[in-house]
Amino acid sequence: MFIIECLPFSKGLNKESLSYFGPKYLESGSLLKVTLKSKTVSALVLQSRDAALAKTEIKSANFQLKKISSFSAKPFLQKEFLEAVETTAQYFATTSGSILSHLIPSFILENPAILANCKKQNLKTESKGLPLIMPLVSQAPDEERFTHYRSLIREEFAKGKSIFLCMPQNEDIRQAKEKLERGIESFVSTFHNDMTKKDLKKEWEKTCLTSHPVLIIATAKWLFLPRNDLGTIILDKENSEGWKTLSRPFLDLRLFAEKLANKKNIRVVIGDSFLRSETLYRYKQGEAAEFENIKWRLSKEAENTIVDLRKNDKKDLSAQAGKEFKTLSPQLISLIKKTIENESRMFIFAARKGLSSVTICRDCGEQVKCNNCLAPMILYKINSSGNAGENSGGAFKCHQCGETRDAAEVCQNCHSWKLSAFGSGIDRVGDEIRKNFPETKIFELHKDVTGTNTKAFKIISDYYESRGSILLGTEMAFPYLYKKVANSAIASLDSLFSIPDFRIREKIFRLILQTRNLAKENFLIQTRNPKDPTVEFAINGNLMEFYRKEIEDRQVLGYPPFGIFIKIVTRGPKLFAIKESEKIKNIFKKYNPAIFNSIHEKKGEQSAVNLVIKLPKESWPEEALLSILKSLPSHFEIKIDPDNLL
Repeated sequence: MFIIECLPFSKGLNKESLSYFGPKYLESGSLLKVTLKSKTVSALVLQSRDAALAKTEIKSANFQLKKISSFSAKPFLQKEFLEAVETTAQYFATTSGSILSHLIPSFILENPAILANCKKQNLKTESKGLPLIMPLVSQAPDEERFTHYRSLIREEFAKGKSIFLCMPQNEDIRQAKEKLERGIESFVSTFHNDMTKKDLKKEWEKTCLTSHPVLIIATAKWLFLPRNDLGTIILDKENSEGWKTLSRPFLDLRLFAEKLANKKNIRVVIGDSFLRSETLYRYKQGEAAEFENIKWRLSKEAENTIVDLRKNDKKDLSAQAGKEFKTLSPQLISLIKKTIENESRMFIFAARKGLSSVTICRDCGEQVKCNNCLAPMILYKINSSGNAGENSGGAFKCHQCGETRDAAEVCQNCHSWKLSAFGSGIDRVGDEIRKNFPETKIFELHKDVTGTNTKAFKIISDYYESRGSILLGTEMAFPYLYKKVANSAIASLDSLFSIPDFRIREKIFRLILQTRNLAKENFLIQTRNPKDPTVEFAINGNLMEFYRKEIEDRQVLGYPPFGIFIKIVTRGPKLFAIKESEKIKNIFKKYNPAIFNSIHEKKGEQSAVNLVIKLPKESWPEEALLSILKSLPSHFEIKIDPDNLL
């Protein structure tokens, strides 16, 4: 009889491991089934010990050992992979077992017999004692970057080395395959969520059994693949938001990929057309080297047009007093008309449905702004007429600094009561396009109309096959746009400036670049912030100046990469959330936490309160703080280095 110490694949487990007993010795890394809280779950063997040698320990234990349910497969995880899991779990204040579900596909756990194909692979690699390889960075347009990747693949194949191209989303995988597989089709394997079990099995067998080096294109869930000839991991689309997991425990899969590369002591290449400020700072500090020359300015292929909506507002106000504002400027209407007449295609970006409105004076066109930080004020609880002025019963709130004031105010510029709220979310943009061009084929790609990848594929395919067509989309449309179009435009973006996210400027910059780079002939942006440095830098493709300003601002405030945020979200009924947040505020008082209501994380009667701790980057992980975080009950969500603090 043997005592089996294992890691159950369970997100709710607060322990690093659990012990069971079984009739035979199991090798570390084996897969088995165990019972946990009346459920049968997969688990990973960490250690097997002879029960006869552990009698004293068994007798003194305050729990009864359970028998393992079944044995599933021989060892399939490399030692370096398990070490990377452990260090990643430590960084994100969780347990190794809880993150395995994010790092091993359910296909493997549901089909353990397939792991028999691993037997030809040597699961042990020799990397100890070797100097660590510095990360390499590549900042260049997609076409140029993938040209360099093709050269890298040829070089690695010549050395007998395989390459793992790690992508954040399924659509990125499909496009990368089309760009890279020519001439090496037999040695390219792809894995993503939309594949059938039959196709996954076929790709798995090809990847595990071929002796020739392979190019693997997949998400981070497939980094466990047991190839002992892996020479390079490429993290492409590094500035995408798709790297963060959306469920507990909250991980950044980019960090895990780098940890794994370090443990294996292999090269990691980090690439995008515009890298994160944190990554560029590492490069500037000498913590990363160039893969190829860094591009600090993107060339202009299309003609740029900037529409200052403040001027358009004044024209509309003088000509149409009392009437509804128009979302489409005359310049944008003209470009749409040109697209239709030339039978070309156009993409129009619009902010997501539900983003707050801006408020404008109908007499002078002045925008209502915060008295403290000059950010756009957001109007809440407007009356049925849509007017924000006298007797509205509403309130203005600044999402940047929190200032709140009564909406029953006059214009601070001309003292008029005629303040009106309006927005240009995607629904309104779509309605105006259809009204102006009723015969034109208009496609939409956003969460409200696209429930599955299959439906999104159908929309994008029909769009590219339709001449004189318009695609209206939110941020989620970009991964599907695999070819450039004649014209692109940004119909609405200004509402993003009011979001109090320390990374919002970088996001706005990236969105403008992505829309701009899609156009071959004309790019148009309509905005009430034409002189904002972020807008100007993006329109001109000036990556260097944006980075300089962004990194200077972050350094002054101690934001990443100079510090690290730890966000603890308390969820539940309002009184419960407030009470629990006050409790942990006392627990973490030595860290001077900030506590405030979450802006957007509320569902029905449930509420959410955020507690945020800011630490110097180099002080994390801190053992004492880590211990406290791991001991918190499950109604607290822990997010290390979150995307936002809202």
